[in-house]
Amino acid sequence: MKALNNIINIRKLVALDLALNGWTFITIESFASVLFPLALGILFFGTVPSIYFFLLSLNYTPVLVYNLLIGSQRNARKEVRAELSKPSRTKIIRKYNLQQLIGFIPFTFIVLSIFQEIQN
Repeated sequence: MKALNNIINIRKLVALDLALNGWTFITIESFASVLFPLALGILFFGTVPSIYFFLLSLNYTPVLVYNLLIGSQRNARKEVRAELSKPSRTKIIRKYNLQQLIGFIPFTFIVLSIFQEIQN
């Protein structure tokens, strides 16, 4: 279970995004990450890509939930204060930005967030 936290921490990923980019922008992005693939899945319903779009929409649901749970840019900064105060701040930000690409693989954010919540 500890190895999963070394890979990616979904809540910290969302908190870092919120702290750096603002709550309004990231909330809109989170809703779009859930609704846009869902709309594409409905548009292409009955085809193979529709399955991927539905799974992608489902995959970004934990990101939206964490976004709404954290609630503000100030709360997000509190959650990632340790990461932002380290001398290797840009390296940490780059690491989390690269980890966001994992979200395009269905079920990764869902599975990781479930395991991390169980662990906490």
